[in-house]
Amino acid sequence: MFSIFSALLRDEAGYVLCAESVVLGTVGIVGATVGLSAISHSINEELKEMAFSIRSLDQSYCYQGMSGCGSSTSGSTFLQMPVEQAHEELQFFIDEREAELQREADDGKKEVPAKKKSEVKSEKKKSDDGKKKPQKGAKNKDARWDDNI
Repeated sequence: MFSIFSALLRDEAGYVLCAESVVLGTVGIVGATVGLSAISHSINEELKEMAFSIRSLDQSYCYQGMSGCGSSTSGSTFLQMPVEQAHEELQFFIDEREAELQREADDGKKEVPAKKKSEVKSEKKKSDDGKKKPQKGAKNKDARWDDNI
């Protein structure tokens, strides 16, 4: 029995496999994170290109009215803005939205220090000073709340 126990203590084959699996798992997770970041960036670029291509479609039209037999219809025209101007407008919108998201991310990273209980109590005392509160049984027409609610 003692020989089996001492053989288990000297056996280090499982240690090597465990260490290998930890290293492989770490490398796999780091690689997956980088890969997902690259996929996210490429998807955003493809969607941006698709937005530019849709914005490039010319939807301008023009048709003339007709008249005859005592009736008539009027014509209609729509001229789309030039493609370069539409692309500049779209790029401005994209840049503005990305800057807004970056500001939100930067604001989320800043940590607001927690106030101590003594600071909170002193702020409460300062805000309560100079304010008269109507008493519960007082006949004050300005105090319009129902304590029974």
